[in-house]
Amino acid sequence: MRSSKKAIPLAATVLVAGLMVFVFASGPVEAAPAVPAVSPAGTWSYGVVKTLSVAPTLASGDWYYEGNATFGYTVTVYENSTSASGIELTIFRTMGVSYNVEFCQSSCSHPTQWSNQSYRLWESTTSFTNLTTAGSVDENGTAVPAVAVVNSTAFLRANLTESSNTFLPTAGQKGPHLRYLGASLSGHSTVEFTPALGLFPDSLESGSTWNSSSDFSESGGAAYSYFYSVHAPAGGYVRGPVSGTVEISSNGSVSLQGEFAPGSTVSLGGESYPAIVLTLTGPFAVREGVIFVPDPVDLFGTSDQPWATNQTGTSTAQMATLDIQPGERGGGLFHLVASSWHVGTQAANAAQPSVMGSSSDGIAPAVASGSSVATETLQGVPETSSQSGQDQQCLIAGSGCPSLSSSGTTPHPWLSVLVIVGVVVVVGVLVALVAVSSRRRLPPPAYPNASLYPPGVAASTGPARAPATPTPPPPAEEDPLDHLW
Repeated sequence: MRSSKKAIPLAATVLVAGLMVFVFASGPVEAAPAVPAVSPAGTWSYGVVKTLSVAPTLASGDWYYEGNATFGYTVTVYENSTSASGIELTIFRTMGVSYNVEFCQSSCSHPTQWSNQSYRLWESTTSFTNLTTAGSVDENGTAVPAVAVVNSTAFLRANLTESSNTFLPTAGQKGPHLRYLGASLSGHSTVEFTPALGLFPDSLESGSTWNSSSDFSESGGAAYSYFYSVHAPAGGYVRGPVSGTVEISSNGSVSLQGEFAPGSTVSLGGESYPAIVLTLTGPFAVREGVIFVPDPVDLFGTSDQPWATNQTGTSTAQMATLDIQPGERGGGLFHLVASSWHVGTQAANAAQPSVMGSSSDGIAPAVASGSSVATETLQGVPETSSQSGQDQQCLIAGSGCPSLSSSGTTPHPWLSVLVIVGVVVVVGVLVALVAVSSRRRLPPPAYPNASLYPPGVAASTGPARAPATPTPPPPAEEDPLDHLW
C-alpha cells in the first residue's frame, strides 16, 4: 500500500459469507486416519522455514517489484517395525509458500502507478507407507538388496489464497482494482507397487548409482472449491463458489534413479548422514521419498487446476536430497533423518492489461511468463514438537513466521498488511457493495488442525493400515536426533 495520504476508501468486492469457507463433496474424499495408539519404534520431527527479502527488481518495461517471501516445510515421522523385513512409516507433513510484493511503475519509492499483491499456498499431508528391506535395486548391472516401497496411502489438503489492490491513476482509472481468489482441495490416494519399488541399497557406498522399476496401481479421489472476484471502476465480476471432484485412477509402470554422490552428506546434531538424490519418472510428485501425491492434485506442480486462468501467482517445489540413516546404524530400521528442497514462486503483475481484464471465463494472466519473486534451497534440520507446531502455524495461517534474514533489510510498512475484501452473502443475486479501508488485513481462514501437534486428524476407514501402536510422546526437547544413534 502507499502512504496514508494516498490511501482512499475502497468499495469491497462481493464475496460469499465466510470468505474462505469451502464445502467439499463427500463422495471421493476420506478423512485422514487417527494417530496410532501404540508407541512406534521411533518418532522425530524436522523442517525449516525461511523469510527472504525481495530486492527492487525490473519486471518489464518501466515496472519494478519488491517485497518479501516465506518458504518452508515441517515433517513429523513415526517409524515402526512390522516384521523382520517390514517397516511402516506414518508421516505428517506441511509445506507452504507465501509472498507480499508491490509492483511499481517508474520506481517503488515514487511510483506513478502500483499494485500490492499477496499470495499464500500450503499443502498438508498425512501418509502411511509400508516398506521392506527385502527389496532390490540394480547397481552397476547387479541386483542388490534395498529398501523398497510396497504401498503408500496419502490424505491431502491444500489451499491457495491470492489478493491484489491495484491503482492506475495515470491510466485514467482512478478507482481501486481489487482481485481475490480462494481455492481449496481435499482428497486421498493409494498406490500399490509390484514388485516393491526399490529406493536405495541396504548398503550405501559413496559414489554409487542405482535404478529400479515397478508396475503400479493407483486409486483415490478429491474434491475442490474456489471463489474468484474482481472489482474495478468500470464494474465487477464474481465467479463461484465453484465446486467439483477429481477421480484418481491409473496404472502403468514407474522408474526410479538414485545417486549417492561423493561428499554428498549433511551434518545434523553433530552426526553426518548420506544425502542421496532420487528421481522418479511417473504420474506422481514424491514427498520425502515415500509420499506419492498424484499430479492432478499437486498444487506445487505443473498441472492446470480449474481456477488456473484466475491465478497471478505460481509455486514449485522439488525434493533436492533425501537424508537417511542406513539400517546398520539404526538397529535394522530405515530412518528418514531429513530432506532438502528446491522451492520457488512467480508473480504476474496484476496491473497489466491481460490480468486486469475479466470475462465469464475469468482472466488469462499467463503466469508462466511472470516475474520470479524468489527461489531457495532449504535444508531441513531437527525440530522439537513446539518448533514444528510453530512452523505449521506460520505456513498455514501466516502467524509466528521468522523475520527477514540477517541482511539488515526491513520491509515497507505495507508488506505486513494484506488487502481485505468485504464479506457479503450472495443468494441468487449480488447484494450491495460494502465500503472498507484498503489498509485492513485479510483475516486468515480458520483451519481445524492448524495448531495441533502432532497433527490431529479424524478417524477413517481408509485403505491404509495405521501402525498398531498408542500415541507416541513428542521428540525429546534436548536432543531431537537422540534416537538415531
